[in-house]
Parts: sequence; structure tokens; C-alpha cells
Amino acid sequence: MIKRLILAAAVGASLTGAALAQDKAAGTPDDCLKKAFELAQAAEQKKLSEADLESLETMLTKMEAHCDASEFDAADKVAVEAKALISK
Repeated sequence: MIKRLILAAAVGASLTGAALAQDKAAGTPDDCLKKAFELAQAAEQKKLSEADLESLETMLTKMEAHCDASEFDAADKVAVEAKALISK
């Protein structure tokens, strides 16, 4: 399941590309998706329960949607929740 999340994040990041680059101070969809990818990789190293994996998948999907919509603050809030889940 986590490998599928990593693949989805990688594909999303590659589709975003430089054409969608925005002001560096605000971030870019590509940078945002890289954070989601890094979270998925970190989760892969953990032995999370099935329930936690499902929650994480939901969070990463939500984060990806925020990244695609250039809603970086909202994506960062989801990332904080995901980090807390991975760290427990």
C-alpha cells in the first residue's frame, strides 16, 4: 500500500513539472508533492497498523489535492498530521 502511495506521489510530482512553477516564497506544487513523497517514504520504514496506513493514505491523498490546487498552507497542515501519525 505504501509503495502505491510513493508511486502516486512520484507520478504527481513528475506531472506537475516546471511549467507550474510559482514564486519560490509561496512554494510550488512540485515542492509540495515532494513533501508528500518524503512522508510516504518515511512511512514505508515504519511498521504501521492497517488502520494507520488507511489514515495515512487518506492524508496523503488530501495533501496531494492541496498541492495540485496550490493550497500550500493547507497541505502543510495535513503534513503535520501525517508526521504525527508516522512518528507515534
